[in-house]
Amino acid sequence: MPVSGRCSRSRLRGSLLLSSLLAASLTSLVLALSLAVLATIQREASDAERRMSRRQDARWAAAELARDLLRHGRFGCGARPWQAGDFGAGAWHLWLPGRELEIGRVRHDAAGRLEAMELVGLAPEFWRPWSRLWLGDCGSGRELAGGDAHWQGAGSTPTLRLTPAFDGAHLPSLQLWLPRERRYRLVADGQAYRLLTRERDGGLADGEERVLLDGVHSLSLQLLVADGCGEAARWSWRAPSDLRPGQLPQAARLGLAWYAGGGEDEVNRLSYDLALEPGFTCKEAS
Repeated sequence: MPVSGRCSRSRLRGSLLLSSLLAASLTSLVLALSLAVLATIQREASDAERRMSRRQDARWAAAELARDLLRHGRFGCGARPWQAGDFGAGAWHLWLPGRELEIGRVRHDAAGRLEAMELVGLAPEFWRPWSRLWLGDCGSGRELAGGDAHWQGAGSTPTLRLTPAFDGAHLPSLQLWLPRERRYRLVADGQAYRLLTRERDGGLADGEERVLLDGVHSLSLQLLVADGCGEAARWSWRAPSDLRPGQLPQAARLGLAWYAGGGEDEVNRLSYDLALEPGFTCKEAS
């Protein structure tokens, strides 16, 4: 039976419409899949960038801690002994060499003891009545705080009087330092911690507490110490709380762990082994 031309055109238009709808659907599907793939790529790139940023921040923070451990207690040719109390659980108190104050002239009492030091004048913007100092020479050292010393004169003619007078000072190597105290502490922040730091210069506050690193999982420190001397010496890694008075650690192992940012349980870790002293002087226990 012959088909009318009108019917053929109607069927043709229907076929074209169906083809257009199928093409549009396929185009939409391809576009949706492309957008989904693009979103996944962008999310993965963002996660990778965040992990990289977190790793860089953590490495910078760990480098700061390591550098401070290497300088802890060192003032010119003298040193302040390491003390177990400087390293509490989640809280460190480090003593760093701030800057040396230039001594212009010294004065002695009738017994020949050092009783005062006249400093080279300081510009007004640099002068402050510091309440904590370190007085030392290449043979000994002494921390000055509280009633140990007091200032006379202004910044143009500062004089530091010692109470009591300092006996046995080696004047050619005498140094007066402003110790820079740096305190670190971990503060709980959800399941993680924030590592905070604040500073004091010569016993006076220097700025506000600041965040060194957030998302911290843990911070650890082990010290390498020896029991005994010579061939009988026994070396071991110990927690700072086990450090005995006068015991000198020869190395430190610093550990820092942080959440990478890609998941709640994804933790990255790094550690530094630091040589604290160039040599070792052993003293037999009495």
